[in-house]
Amino acid sequence: MCARRARHFPVRLQCIVSRSFWRLLSAAAILILLATAPASGAPPRIVKAEEPLHIVVEDDTDLTRHIVRELQGAFPEATVAPAATITRPSAAVYIAVGPSALRALMRRPVSGVAIAVFTASHLYNEIVAGTPDPRRLIVTGIYADPSPADQLRLTAAIFKKRTAVAVLITERTAHLLPVLDAAALQTDTDLQVERVDSADKLSRALNRVSTAPVLLALPDSSIYSAQAARQILLSTYRRNQAVVGFSESFVNAGALASTYSTVEDIIAQVREMLVEYGASGRLPSPQFPKYFRVATNDHVARSLNLLVDDTVRQLARKPGSK
Repeated sequence: MCARRARHFPVRLQCIVSRSFWRLLSAAAILILLATAPASGAPPRIVKAEEPLHIVVEDDTDLTRHIVRELQGAFPEATVAPAATITRPSAAVYIAVGPSALRALMRRPVSGVAIAVFTASHLYNEIVAGTPDPRRLIVTGIYADPSPADQLRLTAAIFKKRTAVAVLITERTAHLLPVLDAAALQTDTDLQVERVDSADKLSRALNRVSTAPVLLALPDSSIYSAQAARQILLSTYRRNQAVVGFSESFVNAGALASTYSTVEDIIAQVREMLVEYGASGRLPSPQFPKYFRVATNDHVARSLNLLVDDTVRQLARKPGSK
């Protein structure tokens, strides 16, 4: 099959997968980072002077450094430090960058509020649930994974008719089922949920959902590992099944489309959370990215005889839009 039809597409897949595909996807699942210049002029201070703002980091990757630079541009009053340097239990506001920072912060004797960013929803839930009570730190977050509701709206906009969408669910992504069910009702989608456990072979799971025109991928490394992601993209492509991915990189690798958020998008949402906290003294609940862009793979769309028009790309929701 790959000999003729895969002359372009699977070769591209193999090249991408050979360069540590899951690292690419997981970095994207912790959000696709596009360099965005901070607005000119010093932004106004949001948090109160008696509540210092700390950006908590636990790694020194290029990805994290980029995020921190953008956060410092948006919040110049903030200090940047690993959680271990935070020794005083005085109240403060913390922005925890990534799961390692959130995990480390939750172990510190601190009080105040924290916003977790660039942490997938299942990791956020695992870390917060695994923290012993009582806690003096009130935590919320903006998940790294795209909103399932936005993903299903994207699918509906592409197919323009009632469509069956399959999703592979494991124990770590089962918390998304209520969100997926609600979004399926809103978008008139026939949702086909296939549970996958550690003893289940991926090929068998894929065969069970092979009749659905669309496979919605969730950022779950137990399914979309380096080798499995390649297998999934190749097998779905061969049977004309579209994959709606969870990142821009996944789309570049062979998925049909996805919503994704930039650092600028997430910072805008963090700012709104801090404004709400400053006005009411309360933090909103953990949430999926509010602002996002749309990525599509035109080559895959043509192979599937799908027309991705401007109405699909106009689904993007940018900061400042209504």
